[in-house]
Amino acid sequence: MSRSWVQISAGRGPIEVRRFVARLAERMEALCQERGLAVVDVTLHGDEDAPASVEILVEGDARRCLEGELGTHALVERSAARGKAARKRWFAGVAIHAAGADAGAGAGEGVGVDLRELEISACRASGPGGQHVNKTLSAVRIHHRPSGITVRVADERSQRANVRRGVERIAERLAERAARRVAEGEAARWSEHDRIVRGEPVRTYRVGRKSTLVVAEARESR
Repeated sequence: MSRSWVQISAGRGPIEVRRFVARLAERMEALCQERGLAVVDVTLHGDEDAPASVEILVEGDARRCLEGELGTHALVERSAARGKAARKRWFAGVAIHAAGADAGAGAGEGVGVDLRELEISACRASGPGGQHVNKTLSAVRIHHRPSGITVRVADERSQRANVRRGVERIAERLAERAARRVAEGEAARWSEHDRIVRGEPVRTYRVGRKSTLVVAEARESR
């Protein structure tokens, strides 16, 4: 089953936004459970009552289940510490990022190569080695169709050994690609901490009884 991080972030917002993040994370966790997502883990970055961000690890089709929740959320509330003239709208962001297998499973370990996806052809080895190299097609060229990766291997005298070595090298290249995808995904995930779009929130809230969030306004889906 696919896993995703549901990220609720304050960006670079002040303490009021971070308090909003704590409340919004509680609502999002409850919403995940209501809509059939299994909540695996919850990670807070910062103070429990005012975290800079909260990440909820869920199992299931998060994008489908949380459709309409991704984007900017706004809280309408005056800050008691800032006076009546201060702003009263605070913004937090909700985003989803792939986790685990969906972010590029096998990055660095366990990357398999399906032999049916390979094109293997023999070619004449080059370089030192005397008559054996000149007269036998011991080298191999291996092309991995899905990725476009091609390797040429002539390390061993045996063609079979070169095929085995070539498949290993393709697996290494696939692992490197997967690792880069994971790194890029992590970078994108962390960049969301600072990216809050303040226009057209998908949800607008007010604070109800017991400091819970009450949806005051929702943007219609286009």
